[in-house]
Amino acid sequence: MARVVPVMAWVCPPGAAIWRRHDRRDLDGPPASGDVFNVLADSGYVTKPHLQETARQLAAAHAAGEQAAHRLQRPAGLVFAGMGGSGIGANFVKDACTRAMDLPFTIVKHYQLPHHATPDWHVVAVSYSGETEETLAVTRQAKAKAIPVTAFTTGGTLATLADEVVSLPPGFQPRHAVGASWFSMLGWLEGSGLLNEEVPVQAAVQAVEEVDRQCAGADNAARRLATMLVDKIPQIYATPAMYGVGRFFRAMLNENAKKIASVEMVPECNHNDFTGWGGDPDARRHFAVVMLSHAEQNPEIMKRIAFMRQRYESWGVPWHHQQARPIHSFAEHVVEQARMFHFLDYVSFYVAEMRGVDPGEIKEILALKEYLRSG
Repeated sequence: MARVVPVMAWVCPPGAAIWRRHDRRDLDGPPASGDVFNVLADSGYVTKPHLQETARQLAAAHAAGEQAAHRLQRPAGLVFAGMGGSGIGANFVKDACTRAMDLPFTIVKHYQLPHHATPDWHVVAVSYSGETEETLAVTRQAKAKAIPVTAFTTGGTLATLADEVVSLPPGFQPRHAVGASWFSMLGWLEGSGLLNEEVPVQAAVQAVEEVDRQCAGADNAARRLATMLVDKIPQIYATPAMYGVGRFFRAMLNENAKKIASVEMVPECNHNDFTGWGGDPDARRHFAVVMLSHAEQNPEIMKRIAFMRQRYESWGVPWHHQQARPIHSFAEHVVEQARMFHFLDYVSFYVAEMRGVDPGEIKEILALKEYLRSG
């Protein structure tokens, strides 16, 4: 029986049952342009507090994870298992924690527990619903090998399988509880004694609140970037420190804005995809490029980015470079991840608004799940 730690009362504030749809039977078409929150709320797409709850979510989640933790006998390594919006927080954790944690760290986004995970490892299983089949498969394999499992979930089957459970807040779609799962994991790692540095909770919260203020007006940087992307296929490039954030942005464009999008890592992508871009001028006119990096980057990567910008602009491909502040420490890394991921979440909602699509609708994913259930 799992030890479920009721670490705190997660409360969804009044009016913020995040994806509760309004009755849209009287709507003849997509919403008119205007403020993203008011337009989406008034037209039945999404209620206002989702993005504006992120700062509170980070602080509460860190406290929850830290309170649930106890000092672990140091494991030989960690496996993080999670899919989609539930699992993306593990990518954030891995990107930053390479600066503050000296354990081997494997992320699994499929059905198979790695063979190198042995009983002296620890599995962190993340599934918002507790019913994600790939995560359950990995969890069952871990239990069969006597590997301890800590689950981050709202309940479901996963909660019954895990040795310990850190509760996530109910009432969200998984991709909009990323802040909760991410900072719950950071808090748990810190409370378990596996991090060598403290998590910069207040600085991250302040960064998110700063983004909220910057994106409050009708004309802001997030809306301008959305305007560049709305009629193009977004090609996202990210340096290693921001690759998890790039994956998040790709997923938000897919799910919120119903856009095809792709993400690649610099410098790895430089070893192949230039030849495709250089040789396919008819296709590249449909794309726009977003580069995610930080200031004071590795100088060799900075040179690559400069070359890429020159090339894409010479090809007539719209280019946007979203550059975070300098990152020289674990704390700075987490803060800049928080600032960047929150800004890009705004961008995805603005693209959804401009396209007149419902950010909450996931009919293609539901169709896949129904097909899988049908056998």
